[in-house]
Formats: sequence, C-alpha cells, structure tokens
Amino acid sequence: MKLHDVHLVVITGAGSGIGRATALRFAGLGATVIATDIDEDTAQQTATLIRDRGGKAHAYPLDVTDVPAFEALAARIKAEHGVADVVVNNAGIVKFGGTLTHTVADWEQVLAVNLSGVVHGCRLFGAQLVERGRGGHLVNIASLAAYHPTASGPSYCTSKAGVRMLSESLRAELATDNIGVSAICPGLINTGMPSHGDYLGASESDTTARNEVVGALASRLVSFGVVSEPDAVARAILRAVRYNLAILPVRPESWLAYGLSRLAPGATRFIARLANDNTVNALSRMLAKPGRVSTESAPGSSRGRPSG
Repeated sequence: MKLHDVHLVVITGAGSGIGRATALRFAGLGATVIATDIDEDTAQQTATLIRDRGGKAHAYPLDVTDVPAFEALAARIKAEHGVADVVVNNAGIVKFGGTLTHTVADWEQVLAVNLSGVVHGCRLFGAQLVERGRGGHLVNIASLAAYHPTASGPSYCTSKAGVRMLSESLRAELATDNIGVSAICPGLINTGMPSHGDYLGASESDTTARNEVVGALASRLVSFGVVSEPDAVARAILRAVRYNLAILPVRPESWLAYGLSRLAPGATRFIARLANDNTVNALSRMLAKPGRVSTESAPGSSRGRPSG
C-alpha cells in the first residue's frame, strides 16, 4: 500500500510508547490519526502533540476488552471520519510470573487485552474495509515472545503467539480483498510496559521497586543500543504497510529469536528455562541494590496501565 494513499489511521493504545510514536509517524505523512487509549488523558496528549506539529488528530477513550464500547467506537469513527485505511492494534499489558502463579483472573485479563482486543480491532475495522472495497491494512503488534517462550511470562507469550497466528490466518482470508495484515514483533523497546509490569506474588512495594529499576535501566541501555526507542517500531510499521510484510521482527534479538524458532527450536526452549521466576527475582534484587541503578529517571512512573 502506498503511504501517500493512507488518509485515516486508527491506533489503539496510542497514549504512550509504540502507539504514540506510530501516531506521530503517520501524522507526519499527512494522515489523520484517531488515537485511542484506556487512559483518555494520554490519548488527548498524543492528539495535542500531533496538532501542535500541524497535523490532524482526534482522541477517544477505549478499553479494548469492552466489546460493546469497541463496537460503538468503530461505528462512530466510520460515521464521523470515514473508514480507516490503516488500523494499528497496539494496546497491551504484561504480567510476570509462572503459569502456576497466574490466577484465572490474570490469564483472562492478559488474553482479553493482548489477544481478544486485537481480534475485535481486526473484525470490526476489517469488516469496514471489506465493505468499502478499496483495500487497506491491519497492523497487529505482537512481540518476539510470539515465537520465543519464557518461563516467567507464559500469559504474555501465549497472547502474542495468538496475535501472530491470527494475523497470518487473517492475511490469507483478506488477500483477495486487497487488505494486508502484518504482525510486528518488537524486541527490546523502551516503552512504559516493562516498567509498569505486574509481578505476580510480589508485594506492592516490591513491584514498585522493580518497575522503577527496570524503567531506569531501560533508559540507560538505550544509549548503548541494547534497547531501542518506540520510534524504531513505528518506522517498521510504516515499512510493513508499504511493502505488505506478513511478519516483521524489530531489532537484532527479535530476528535471532525468529531464526532460532525456525532452525533450532530446542535452543529457544533451553533459553526459556533460564528465564524463570528465580532468575528474574535474583536479577531484580541485584539491580535494586543501592547505588547500582538510579531510579530517578524512570519513565512514566506515575502513569496508569501502559498500552504498548
């Protein structure tokens, strides 16, 4: 799809991180951006940033797990703005802990946001694209976790693997309608998500301390190229839309994990065994020692639930 043909873009989880960076990128190309987020204030902030730069944007609150609200918003966007040429399903959450540490509610929440939220975005806006009959593109944010397991984040991995398979299945289904579907698989990205993680079984104070450490550490690692800023993913999204790419890993570790999953899946399972609760807890305690990492620069430490 030619990027100059993209006139309207809908993005979920657009209040921060990858969602906001993507909104700014599409707006910079002249598209009108519909920024949605469970936190309406952050969605409004994204829209304001775009308008301050001379772009066009509108903000709406959206909890992607609220199906009636999602359906109502999709209909409203069509009525007030038209059919979106590109839809980026980005909203997501993460919980750290083993399978047996997750409660039923934990599993349901992660799957509802990360997987069902993408399903609803695809079915609602995909139906509008098919009815319009002029093609378009659906972009689903997965992760290297879509093809690389870990013992400390099974719900996240499961949800992202589902996003990848949904994307590939839908891509085959909508190909005759000239609608592209891409699964974007970022590696280490400095978003608000890891620094707002939910460490299952940990106390509130311990979780806060870990998140502050992770946020500060991620900010520092950006300067060494170990972690990238969200704009790296935004650029990849534009490339996926332009060239209609099915799966696009972002960053070297994501490409490596993708290759291992295809050529040496046993290696990915061995690595997954190392990333267990004991390892994560030990690393967190080590990093949290006084003087090891300053937490003053932890990004978004006062923000609510992150979205991508």
